[in-house]
Amino acid sequence: MERPWLLKREHGEYEQHAHFYTRKDAEKVRRLIDCDRYPYCKEYRIAMQRILTEEEFKKLNKKQRYFNVNKGVCW
Repeated sequence: MERPWLLKREHGEYEQHAHFYTRKDAEKVRRLIDCDRYPYCKEYRIAMQRILTEEEFKKLNKKQRYFNVNKGVCW
């Protein structure tokens, strides 16, 4: 299998699951869900949108991004 690791919501709908390449990725997403943190990695964001409901995903804590004015670089 290409993505052997599966993260599924207990007692959730069939669509509430996500596949991962490595166990480390699956555990990372699980930790982010437990801590109510917003993922900035695109893969993790898509996986969490599938696992969580729309209301739960909107309530995740978004850390304010730091912008150093002196460097002039926005990331």
